[in-house]
Amino acid sequence: MTLPTITATPTRIRNLGALRRGDAVEARIENDVQYRGRVVRTAPGVGLVWIREDEGGDRRTVSQSDYSIWRVPEVA
Repeated sequence: MTLPTITATPTRIRNLGALRRGDAVEARIENDVQYRGRVVRTAPGVGLVWIREDEGGDRRTVSQSDYSIWRVPEVA
């Protein structure tokens, strides 16, 4: 028996309060990924999220007014 293929797609986050430390996210402009990493901290009241980039480990401050934020599903 073959299990069906499940395609996990990113989910746009409009409320930064829904993010938790360690969530995998992408910061996009239009549909182009600018940054990809893990949430370090959020400040929903001012529309900011800090991420640690997957490549290089740089810490980035991402503004919700400049980028759309997407939660990336974990792949098991």
